[in-house]
Amino acid sequence: MCKQNIFSQKINPQQTTPQLKVYVANLHKYNNGELVGAWLNLPAAHNEIKAFLKTKVGLNSQCEEYGVHDYESDFSLGEYENIYELNMLAVVLEQMSESEKDLAAVYCSYNGLKDALSIINVCLQVNELSYVQIDANTLCSKDEKLGYKIVDEINTDIKAALEQCKLGGSLTVYDYFDFEAFGRDASINAGYFASEEYFIFYDSDLDTKLYVFEELKEQLNDPRLDENIA
Repeated sequence: MCKQNIFSQKINPQQTTPQLKVYVANLHKYNNGELVGAWLNLPAAHNEIKAFLKTKVGLNSQCEEYGVHDYESDFSLGEYENIYELNMLAVVLEQMSESEKDLAAVYCSYNGLKDALSIINVCLQVNELSYVQIDANTLCSKDEKLGYKIVDEINTDIKAALEQCKLGGSLTVYDYFDFEAFGRDASINAGYFASEEYFIFYDSDLDTKLYVFEELKEQLNDPRLDENIA
């Protein structure tokens, strides 16, 4: 797959709404029975994170290890994530709509992705996913809801053909079609329910290793990720 510049939106470094909140703990002190740590809002400037790790978490040349012991995010995160990679994730999340973030979080959760770089790669490719969103509150089965969605919104040629077959009066074959069986076949052969609300088709799985950290940093070109800016 050819790697192109996928950051079509202009990064706005003035945005300040936190995308992630992480509790960072001093692992050396934690392993010795002392709780030292603090919450950090991301994204933040590289120098702000560096100062935070020193003053709030107590890291120094003799004590350099930290862990993410808690977080507020729609994504599951690992304990030993790199804080600067998490900051990059927060920068990427700033540029996404709420629906895009929701879909990316569902995909990552279903596939057990917890590391920041894999999540970033999913976020950057999320619009390549082929999926169906269904109403979790509707009383019929997931298979039936999927069947209706596929026929009514994706394979509309099927709907047109069913409606052309008249059964008398205003009734058509569409009115008697087994949408649940149709949806069940699709869920077996065409994709998977990633959640109660999203069905993702097999033909759109994403490459979670598509971009490495330095490629992402270069393409994002966000000053908050630059360690050389004071």
